[in-house]
Amino acid sequence: MPMRDIILQMNSYPEPPPSWALEASISLAQSHGAKLSVGVCKVHIPPLSNWLANTLINADGMIAGENLKSSKNAKMLVSQFSSNVGDDLAGEAMVVECPGMVTHWQLAAKARAYDLIIVPIYGQKDAIAMVEGLVFEAGRPVLLVPERNGVSLRFDQVVIGWDGSRAAARALSDALSFCRAAKKVTVASVSNEKDLSKAVPIPDIVRHLARHDIAADTIEIPANGSDAGRALQSYCESSGSDLLIMGAYGHSRVREFVLGGATRSVIEDPKLPIFLSH
Repeated sequence: MPMRDIILQMNSYPEPPPSWALEASISLAQSHGAKLSVGVCKVHIPPLSNWLANTLINADGMIAGENLKSSKNAKMLVSQFSSNVGDDLAGEAMVVECPGMVTHWQLAAKARAYDLIIVPIYGQKDAIAMVEGLVFEAGRPVLLVPERNGVSLRFDQVVIGWDGSRAAARALSDALSFCRAAKKVTVASVSNEKDLSKAVPIPDIVRHLARHDIAADTIEIPANGSDAGRALQSYCESSGSDLLIMGAYGHSRVREFVLGGATRSVIEDPKLPIFLSH
């Protein structure tokens, strides 16, 4: 799928993303000839309405101060976007009201009208909940971008994590434009981590990629007691790869997400840009 319409997710609270998040997103949009939009989640903390807390520490006054900080950060992020993204590249700049702490529901609905959601990872404690919500509710792939040396998002060496699952097939399809633009593509499977006897054989995936004019190498990575997510990231780091593509496994139980082990490990601690699709 060509990436022509990208949206960058940003939080206004407790701390806005560092400047590298926007710079990296601009570089990715430019390299794919895409429009870049921004969705700022403006957090609004509801009043505590607790007489004792208000009497002792002025809790509602403190909350009002934090909400003001959130509002100012949201305006700053939109201004930063408008100042740094040229007219030829700029899409929409929207502020999405997020009641309570950072939630994904409002942005997930907006993001369904885009090709790709970029989520910068910079140590914020609410990142996991935001990422899993967007992955499973938006119906669009999510690109996790941790801080790296340099801000250019060039994906010359791409690794496809393959376990034969529906989610892996969806991720491969969604990421074909990244694979096509890469100089090297590797299809990697993790052995001794799960039963792959009924999975689509990797040679079939190599054949499929060749039909899209994408030449791919293959590799089998031993799990060595780790889950697939950690094993794949370890291989990517040692091989100098720029992007890991993998399916996101999980399901919703009364709006509470239950993640597969590999998915959780990459969301909790991405070592490189991770392309996730459900």
